[in-house]
Amino acid sequence: MAETSIRPRVLSLVELDGDQRRRLEAVAEVEVRPWTETLVLMDPDELAEELAAKQVLGLFVEADFLIGETFEAAPGLGFVGICRGDSGHVDLSAASRAGVVVTHTPGRNAEAVAELTIAMMLTLLRDVPSAAAYVAEHRWTDPVTAYVGMRGSELGRQVVGIIGLGRIGRQTARLAKSFGAHVLAIDPALDDEQIRAAGCEPAAWADLLAMSTMLAVHCPSLESTRGMIDAKALALMPRGARLVATTGEGVVRSDDVAAALRDGHLAGAAFDVFDTHPIRPDDPLLDAPNALLLPHIGGATDGTVQRYSAMVVDDFLAFLDGARPERIVNPDVLGSDG
Repeated sequence: MAETSIRPRVLSLVELDGDQRRRLEAVAEVEVRPWTETLVLMDPDELAEELAAKQVLGLFVEADFLIGETFEAAPGLGFVGICRGDSGHVDLSAASRAGVVVTHTPGRNAEAVAELTIAMMLTLLRDVPSAAAYVAEHRWTDPVTAYVGMRGSELGRQVVGIIGLGRIGRQTARLAKSFGAHVLAIDPALDDEQIRAAGCEPAAWADLLAMSTMLAVHCPSLESTRGMIDAKALALMPRGARLVATTGEGVVRSDDVAAALRDGHLAGAAFDVFDTHPIRPDDPLLDAPNALLLPHIGGATDGTVQRYSAMVVDDFLAFLDGARPERIVNPDVLGSDG
């Protein structure tokens, strides 16, 4: 009687692109149970029990926490694919001690977030929601009033300042330049030559703020960046400037932005990231004038799903073949020969 090989098991707690799922199913038994559908993050102990009971080799996560006890209780686990760039919710040291390879998917949403950043800029410059409401509410009764009263500005005539020139910042710069905007940038991790290579003009902090008529904040939430965009920083910006924030939580002080909107120093501000998600019901931005507030949808595109799915499946297949996954975040698990 012929021997049958046992196919590895994969549990994905994140949505997978159809084509990438089929690639995975060609070599493994796959269960997909996205947290965005269950609306529940798994209890670490319950997850460990399931991983052990089902003898799961590969686990894909996005928001679920993986702690040391999870790895200890699931000895069959060999691979964790994090379907986002940040790996702070996974205990990498514990993973390495357990011999588990961990990968991530950097830049999976860069195009999506950058495009939404540009969309928010254009919305602020042309006040698209008010114009649409003007028609929908049957207030468009003559051909002149709106044409004169809703005059906007063009992105190509703006000086766009970008704080944080990572993948999202670079993509935002490229798109803004395609509109004809003059783009300044600052990033402490890059020197002037690297900033110029990204197509931006390097600028010191005060100069960037003073010259930017449209400011895009893309830096992560770190101890050094929290509260970076405060009343003092906003006061350096030209009166009538606009701000777009798709940054990490706490980098932009929402109360200071709300105050700048109310006194007219800022002509508009757009946010897709807040200190809490959902936004606090008492957040001062909610009743600030000219504030465009979105429900944290920057990365919510089918392209984002396709990109992280391809990255995590590529890395898992490499792992199965005994090769080094391209996006490994705990290379120490492979030893000196890895």
